Amino acid sequence: MDRKGHLNSDQFVRLVTQNQKKILAFILYYVPIYSDAEDVLQETLATLWRKFDDYEIGTDFLVWGITVARYEVLRYYRSRKTAGKFHFDERLQEVIESESPSCLDRFDERIDTLRICLKKLNSSETTLLKMRYEQELTFAKIGHRLGLSSVAVFKRIGKIHERLVHCIRLHFAGEEGV
Repeated sequence: MDRKGHLNSDQFVRLVTQNQKKILAFILYYVPIYSDAEDVLQETLATLWRKFDDYEIGTDFLVWGITVARYEVLRYYRSRKTAGKFHFDERLQEVIESESPSCLDRFDERIDTLRICLKKLNSSETTLLKMRYEQELTFAKIGHRLGLSSVAVFKRIGKIHERLVHCIRLHFAGEEGV
């Protein structure tokens, strides 16, 4: 039996499984480097596990998870600041603290919109994104497979991202005009 008892670990795993993608999406909103965001997610999950006895069953686990993730994102930026890798100022902290609850609003709709926009990509663009995000290949490995430089792969994925952002913004701009 683990330190929290079998039932609690089962509940924790179930709740994390149901909410992990949304917590990661929140983290990625503020930490766009995927590998760094995954590290922040792991720290978030470790903190959630350590504090799981404080969680009240029946309350919104996602809100609790996002709250913990918010602090882990702030800690991530503070640690990068002390390492001299990033300029962290109090305005960033204020933005993260003020915006984070609202980022959950319409989350499912945003995901649905992204799916619609992804369907508008051609097959080579879809393949490129799958190699990067599903297979988690580096730009160099993708470039090697496709006979391109890593810089060329980076630029292509960047252009695809720009198109997706544009598509999503158009969707929501059209909705606001209604």
